Amino acid sequence: MLTHSFPEFRCFQRLCQYSCALLFASALAAQGQSVGVGFHLVELPQGSSLISNPFQSGSNLVSSLFSDVPDGFTVSKLMNSEWQGSVWSADSSSWSVPEMTLTPGEGARVDSPEPYQWFISGKPLVGSLVNWVPAGDSVKASRLALAGLIESELGLQVPEGTTLSTIDGEGTLATLGVYLNAETGWLWTSGEEFSLDVGEAIIISSSSAFDWTQTFDVEGVENPLSLAQVPSEQTLVEGSPLLLEAVAEGADNLAYQWQKDGVDIPGAKSAVLSIESVALSDAGHYAVVASSGGSAVRSLPVSVSVEPKVVEPPASPTLTIAVDGRLIEVTILGEVGQSYQLQGTEDFQTWFDRGGALVNENGTVTFRDRVSRGKGRYYRAIVLE
Repeated sequence: MLTHSFPEFRCFQRLCQYSCALLFASALAAQGQSVGVGFHLVELPQGSSLISNPFQSGSNLVSSLFSDVPDGFTVSKLMNSEWQGSVWSADSSSWSVPEMTLTPGEGARVDSPEPYQWFISGKPLVGSLVNWVPAGDSVKASRLALAGLIESELGLQVPEGTTLSTIDGEGTLATLGVYLNAETGWLWTSGEEFSLDVGEAIIISSSSAFDWTQTFDVEGVENPLSLAQVPSEQTLVEGSPLLLEAVAEGADNLAYQWQKDGVDIPGAKSAVLSIESVALSDAGHYAVVASSGGSAVRSLPVSVSVEPKVVEPPASPTLTIAVDGRLIEVTILGEVGQSYQLQGTEDFQTWFDRGGALVNENGTVTFRDRVSRGKGRYYRAIVLE
């Protein structure tokens, strides 16, 4: 067993009673197994704060990540510019949203009625990691269990006009910095580049989606996973099937998780993502995460565009008329299977139905009518839905 020390892993200490440690139990011979395990202690103040999960910790359920929390302790995600939370109830010993998860690099807001020590442990991810940042507002952090300057050390490259923010204990938004352009760079509120601690998150506000790509390697240990096949961009018509495929290699017992716009798709846990009939709401950026043990690899997001289905109106029917004395025979030529309602008028003001619905079974349908002597009549065919 090899033990490695990494000064980049930092932790908060409380009265020197706790310290942060990271133990790497390298499994060099067993590809796809855990690279190591670690733990971290984060001091959360009373009130609001932004946190992130720095480890792959089992199922990543919030109910597993947070233990011994005070009554009313709330973990919230930013969804469509609104905070949607899961609240711990001491009376029922349960969370209001027990299925809520917090994956590595995903951030959340914590509202605690009192100071809380968050002890988090799990497997740090290694290799080339990609964190999808959608357009709009999102809470994100490094997918690596590393602290450092947000751009210089953690590699955050953003579109022009992107704003980074945090919140104070009262939940009030505070701007950390704005990325002006490639020439000017960042305008930091404090005058210095912001440093992100392990377990801490920020609010990223961007006009367009982008990837936060980072690489973390442990000497002597390589990420065994790679993607031999990745999904490709598609442009579909509403109602068409969608099929995205990926193939990972390098380990046994591979697990897959598909994402849309950076959010896990419930139940999409195979190498193939299939939607039988796409809707307009299915348009977006799709990626897949393949994992085994403590290793993971994520594909670059691909765009899936869905165009509205144009419903062509049925062809206008053609009418012919044959007169035999007072017997009128009207023939409708149109689409097979289409139904029509024949109407007649004698003054072009009042139209009245002539019989019931006529179904065109073989291309033509005929209707016979009689008129009174000395009167004329005009016909039209109405296409029925």
